[in-house]
Amino acid sequence: MGAAHQVTPQERRWVLLWSAGIVGLTALPYLIAWLLAPADTQYTGLLVNHLDGESYYAKMQQGARGDWLFHLPFTPEPHEGAFLFTFYLALGHLAAWWHLPIPVTYHLARLAAGFFFLQTAYSFIALFTERIAARRAAFLLLSFSSGLGWLLAPFGITLSDLWVAEGFTFLSLLVNPHFPLAMGIMLAILGRVLVATWDAPRPTPAAGQSWPAPFRLLGSAALGLALALVQPLAVPVAFTVAAVYLGLWALQTRAWPWSGVLEAGAATAGAAPLALYDLYVSRANPALAAWSAQNLTPSPPPWDLALSYGLVLLLALPGLWLAFRRRRPSDLLLLGWVGSAVALLYTPFPLQRRFITGLHIPLVLLAALTMERWLWPRLAPRRRPLFTAGLIALSALTNLFVPLVAILGVAREPGPLVVPADVVAACRWLQGHTAWTDTVLAPPELGHFIPAWAGNRVVYGHPFETIDAEIKKTEVLRFYDPGASPAERSALLDRYGVQYVLGPAAPPDGDPVGLELTPAWVGQAMTLYRVEAKP
Repeated sequence: MGAAHQVTPQERRWVLLWSAGIVGLTALPYLIAWLLAPADTQYTGLLVNHLDGESYYAKMQQGARGDWLFHLPFTPEPHEGAFLFTFYLALGHLAAWWHLPIPVTYHLARLAAGFFFLQTAYSFIALFTERIAARRAAFLLLSFSSGLGWLLAPFGITLSDLWVAEGFTFLSLLVNPHFPLAMGIMLAILGRVLVATWDAPRPTPAAGQSWPAPFRLLGSAALGLALALVQPLAVPVAFTVAAVYLGLWALQTRAWPWSGVLEAGAATAGAAPLALYDLYVSRANPALAAWSAQNLTPSPPPWDLALSYGLVLLLALPGLWLAFRRRRPSDLLLLGWVGSAVALLYTPFPLQRRFITGLHIPLVLLAALTMERWLWPRLAPRRRPLFTAGLIALSALTNLFVPLVAILGVAREPGPLVVPADVVAACRWLQGHTAWTDTVLAPPELGHFIPAWAGNRVVYGHPFETIDAEIKKTEVLRFYDPGASPAERSALLDRYGVQYVLGPAAPPDGDPVGLELTPAWVGQAMTLYRVEAKP
C-alpha cells in the first residue's frame, strides 16, 4: 500500500496536460459570453450565482484600495472592520499592484486555483490505487462528472448540481477561485494524514513508529492556516473527516495511529486560532452578527442530493460496500468522509450547506473503485476505455448545460450578468471622485453593482449582506415609486446618510425625484445625483 502514492514522470506529464486543458475549458464560456454581451453593456465576467460573484468583487475592491480589514459593503451602517475574507482582500491588493481590473485578477486566480486543485487531486487519487488506468479514469470522472440537473431543469426542477458549486468539481473550477483552492488544501491535509497511518500495523512509538519530522508538522500547520484563510467553513469538514478516519483506524487495529494524529493535530492547531476568531467576530461585531442572522444556507433535501450526484452516486454505492468489506486505510478514509459529510450536512447549523464542500471527491473515488473492481473485470480489455469514456461523458451533461444557459442569458437580454453602460460609467465616476464611505442609493436591481464595480456602500444591494435586507429593499422600492412623496424620499436619505442617488436622467421639465438634487454625473439614461448636506 505504501507505494500507491508514487506518481511516475509520464503520469505527471499526462495530468499537467489534462489540467491545463480543463482549466482552459472553464475559460471558454466566459470568452464567449464576453463576445456575445449586448451592445452598450459591460459583461460582469460571471456566469453562476452572480450575487456571490459580485460579493467577491466587492471584497477585492476593498483590498485594491489598501484595506486588510473587511467591511460589509452592501449595507450603509458604519461598523468596525474584521480580519475576514483575507483571500479576496489579498487578491484585491494584487489587482492594485499589477494594475489589473478586478474581474481579470479574479479569473487569473480562478485558473491558478483550479490548476492547483487538479494537480493535488491526482496525487490524492494515486493514494487509492496503483493502476494508472484507474487513476486516470478517477481523475477524469472527478473533473467532468455531475448529476441529473440537465435532465430535470426543463421541468422546472433546479437540482443542486446546477448551482451549488462547492459540491461539484467542474462547477467549482468554473465559478470562483476559493472553492478549488480550499478543496486542494483539504486533499493535501487528508493525504498527509492517510500516508502517516498506513505503513505500520501498530503505529505507536513502542512498536517502532517514528514521530513525524518537525518541519513536516509545520507544513501541516501551514496547510491548516491556509485552509482557514481561504474557506473557514471547510475547516470543520476536513478535520471531522480526519478525526473519524483516525477513530475508525484505531477501532480496527486496536491502537492509536499516533503519526496520523500528530499530522491532523498540527493542521488543526494551524487552523484553530483563525477559525475561532471568525466564530467570535461574527457574533461580537454587531453588523456581522446581523448579517449572520439572515445568512441562511440550508442543505438540499436528500432526494435532491441523490439526483444531483446521479450516475456518480449510483456507481459509488457498490464502492461503499467494497470499501467496507476490504477496510484498507484508504477505504476507511472514504467511508469516514462520506459519513462525516452526510452528518454535517444535516447538523442544525445556519450554513450547513457549505459542508458539502469536497463531497464529490470521495463519491468519485468510490465510483472508480466500483469500475476497477467490479465493472472492468466483466468487460473485455479492449472495451474498457470506450465504456469508461461513455460513463464520463454521460455524467458530464450538466456541466455543458450550465454554461450554455448562462451564455444564452447574456446574449439575449440585459440582466444581472451584464452591467448597463450608464451604470459602468457612474461607477467609474464614483471610484475617481468619492470615498468608499459615501453611501449610494440605487434601485434594487442595480444596487449590487455599486460595491462590486465602484467600492461604495449602498442602502440595499444584497439579500444577505445588507442588514435588514427585506426592510431596506421595500424602502428603496418605495423611494423610486412615482407615488412616493418628497418627504418620504427625504426621510430615507437622512435615515441612511445617503450622499449620492442613482436615478433616471432628469426630464426637461423637472427633477425626477422631486428633491432638487444636484446632478454630479450625467449619462444618457441615468444620472448620479449629489445629496447636499443640510445646514
